[in-house]
Amino acid sequence: MSQISDVDIRPMRDDERQNVYAIMRRAFPLVDRWFFSWTPNVLVAEQGGQLLGAIVLKLFPLPHNRKGGSISWVFTAPEVRGRGLGQRLVESGLDFFERQGCDEILTTVEGFNTSSSKLFATRGFRILSPGTQFRRYGLATFAVWVKVFHYLDVGHFLWVRRTSPEADSATLQWWGTILANSLIGLLMLWRLDGSKAISLGMWMVLTLMLVVLFGLRYLGMCLMAQKQGLKVRFRAWESGFPLSIIITLIFAGAIYPIPGGVYPTTNQWRYRDLLPKLGWIALAGTLPVLIMLWGVCAILQLNVPPPYFRPWLSIMLLLGKPLLLFDIAIPFFPFISFNSRRLWDWNKIIWVVMTATVVALFLV
Repeated sequence: MSQISDVDIRPMRDDERQNVYAIMRRAFPLVDRWFFSWTPNVLVAEQGGQLLGAIVLKLFPLPHNRKGGSISWVFTAPEVRGRGLGQRLVESGLDFFERQGCDEILTTVEGFNTSSSKLFATRGFRILSPGTQFRRYGLATFAVWVKVFHYLDVGHFLWVRRTSPEADSATLQWWGTILANSLIGLLMLWRLDGSKAISLGMWMVLTLMLVVLFGLRYLGMCLMAQKQGLKVRFRAWESGFPLSIIITLIFAGAIYPIPGGVYPTTNQWRYRDLLPKLGWIALAGTLPVLIMLWGVCAILQLNVPPPYFRPWLSIMLLLGKPLLLFDIAIPFFPFISFNSRRLWDWNKIIWVVMTATVVALFLV
């Protein structure tokens, strides 16, 4: 498809807001639109008097008297997608930030949105790991998350331009994920039965169950990726933890597990090209956990384990059922980073069978 030429990219006028909003509604699914917001800095792409797309830019302060900028939204009319207009808008946005004297430019991209990640990777952006974020911004990291809306977008990563390579340990991210989920699990135990349910031994059991569940999921995905000849690495979903805390505080006994995911090691790859491999990887991460939980459920139903061991298995079900719900049965936004979306996109028959098995597990 040919590139678009003779496009004028300029600041949006106030009387164009309604037309730009209409393009946004055509560009994004329903739920995505709920999170859309304006900023004072919006650039539009115009050709022959017709608006074709826009980029929404935000300016905010960073620690140590530095200035930051973030790309909040980029969208084009569906009929001109794939013709380079999004790239033109991003480049114009970067020029805008340069003129404003921004020290850092940030954006967030969902881990499997390869069209966006490739666009930013080729323009000098790289993913900031959670550890690097806190080393870079300190406690102001949470304020940065608020500015770039990186506190509810599960499975999105924070990308930054103008950064040198920094230490990024997948192993530390995995164990950090275990620690964060176990602390939220402690909060869940408190909400479930107050101080009576909290003890060091119970928390250690909960943490052990998380290691087993997440470890089995991660191991299955890594082994299948190796079999498929695909190099992958683990990445934490740090932006999911605020929502998980909120859910646990509101609903007694509920937990929203944030397991993280595995991704190709390169920043430039195409989702559709790798989907056959990613589908098998998703299946290898979910099926062992599903089989294990059905086994645990059967053991409890048959009253096989000794009394002191039953709480262990009950906690495994308490953690494992919601994990499978999101990792298998709910493939839609905002849960598209879980394995469920890979299963849905890869093979809908397998997704239906797996989902029916998960639903049955909740009914037992």
